Amino acid sequence: MTYSLETISQLEHSKEFAKLHQKFHQFNPLKVLRVDQFEIRHSNILAWLLDPNETHQLGGFFLKKMLSRLVMRAENEGKGEGIDFLSFLHSSFHDAEVAREVKTHTNRLIDLFVHVPSQKLVLVIENKFHAGESDGQLADYLAYAKLRFPENGYTILPIFLTLANEEPSEDSYLLLGYEDVLEIIEQQLEFNKDTTADAIHDFLSFYIEVLKEQLVHDEEAVQLALEVYEGNKSAIDFLFLSQNKNFKKQAIFKGIYKQIGEFSDREKTALRKIYESKKKTIDFVFNIGSNVLREAFLEFVKEAEIPEEAYSASIRSPNFVLPDWFDFEETLGKPDSAYWLGQAFIIWFERQVENRIKITVEVGPIPYEERYKLLTMLEKHRVSFQQNAKQEGKKYTKIYTAWTEVKDWASKQEVLNSMVELYNAPEINDLFRKIALSVEGMAQQEEAENDLVSKGLEQEEKLSEKKVPNIPRAAFQKFCNENGISEENRNIHPRYPSFTVPAFAKIEERFGSTRINWWWHNGPFLFFFDHLRDGRLKLVFELGPLHGEQRVALIEELEAFGVPFKAASKLRTAKYTRLYSNTKVVIDWQDTEQVSEAMTELFEHSKHQALLGVIGRIGEESFVR
Repeated sequence: MTYSLETISQLEHSKEFAKLHQKFHQFNPLKVLRVDQFEIRHSNILAWLLDPNETHQLGGFFLKKMLSRLVMRAENEGKGEGIDFLSFLHSSFHDAEVAREVKTHTNRLIDLFVHVPSQKLVLVIENKFHAGESDGQLADYLAYAKLRFPENGYTILPIFLTLANEEPSEDSYLLLGYEDVLEIIEQQLEFNKDTTADAIHDFLSFYIEVLKEQLVHDEEAVQLALEVYEGNKSAIDFLFLSQNKNFKKQAIFKGIYKQIGEFSDREKTALRKIYESKKKTIDFVFNIGSNVLREAFLEFVKEAEIPEEAYSASIRSPNFVLPDWFDFEETLGKPDSAYWLGQAFIIWFERQVENRIKITVEVGPIPYEERYKLLTMLEKHRVSFQQNAKQEGKKYTKIYTAWTEVKDWASKQEVLNSMVELYNAPEINDLFRKIALSVEGMAQQEEAENDLVSKGLEQEEKLSEKKVPNIPRAAFQKFCNENGISEENRNIHPRYPSFTVPAFAKIEERFGSTRINWWWHNGPFLFFFDHLRDGRLKLVFELGPLHGEQRVALIEELEAFGVPFKAASKLRTAKYTRLYSNTKVVIDWQDTEQVSEAMTELFEHSKHQALLGVIGRIGEESFVR
């Protein structure tokens, strides 16, 4: 691509860029003082907030909330065992002593050191706002605290506070993020506005804005940045890279740097002045728009066929669920609080230190009774996790983590390759199948399920291939023959064998055929089977793309019989609506009899048969009218 100074002028005509620039250049005294740029100044503010006797007049509010956050974070499960956090939350912390830059026995400096004599509590806080870890520093800090407070009964809590949720090199450190700091301060201002002095309120509000900019919590700003970068990529790259030389080794930018090197001194001066006048906005757009993790993730979900409702392309932690996990909601319930995509499970990618990318699978805050049963069933299938995860009050439990190295973080393709490698690993696919077995075990709640679990443990190795095999042709034929489905009403497809029933013909007489070609018959309804990635057989009953008015009329009649529909399904432009789906774990997919029996069990399910009864009644009305 050839870059020219003319492309930069287009930015001046971008409303999105102007709006974003205005957003970043609102008056904030903390930014005037450049608090947002230096870790040491954030440590000063945190020390002020942590000290109950400081001028903020908040007492021990911040310290108590910070301790409760440590307990709530899923990454800290299993850490701090035996520590009575509850007693800390009822303390006033009136005698807390907060120190900055405490020199250790190895002449290192601890960012924040909090000592509460009345509680025999010590907090060792390493603050990493932008900088990385130094070799051995965390171990030294903890050793110093233990040397200084060797008495029995003292609780020493080492805390690793980061901007991007990097994991500490020392496992004993509890993780805390700046998003936790942000939420604590926002909570204080929301619930105690009337009792907070105006000057303190204003100061904390300005600090909130600083943190929001750094944490990219402002979704409007992120969206604006993505729009600006998409429409002005060449100009943004050109301006940013002209003043930032540390990207020269990245092959994708070599052409830009070569062009910049050929510019005259006058042109280079013009570039520098333009960049400096809008530096913060340009930096933000470049960092958001060229985020390789997000861009690779968007390619990943396409390749993995993850639908839009099943993923979120977050800047820091792009996340998704298997589409068929939505079916688990009836058995597992919904999370008690706002949780990622609102399902019981979540999978996410994140960038790690040393050029690693990590994938994590987690169980979220579903109702305790269902959560306990689920974790118990997962244990039976040899899924490991922290043992205290089954305690009441626990909300987040990691059940799988794995990482791999990314050869070149400047290459979207390399990041994508690593994502695919992690997603297709036999270990995570075994986990998906164990999850399916566990949820099915919960749903059935019968004596026979125990036999299925035992047999499943013996047969799981048969299901460990990463590619989903076809559904056995003979099993589908056997199912059709046993259930009276004629040859003209069936389609033997290797991946999605499908069929219809006679009652559908009467519906077609009343409401017509589909407005576009649909499968192999263009009728109003269709059944199809699917072999899911986690080893389950799924039966789907779907309403097709009838002509607009006829489709809406049919839906209204179904609704009159108590069949629920979402509003989007009743639009005249809607195409496909799932009326029913259910799944069954198949242990041995080579066993024709077992697969056929599973098909019949799904087809004969009471809810499904009740729905067919409704459709039959609607079809019969064609003879009445």
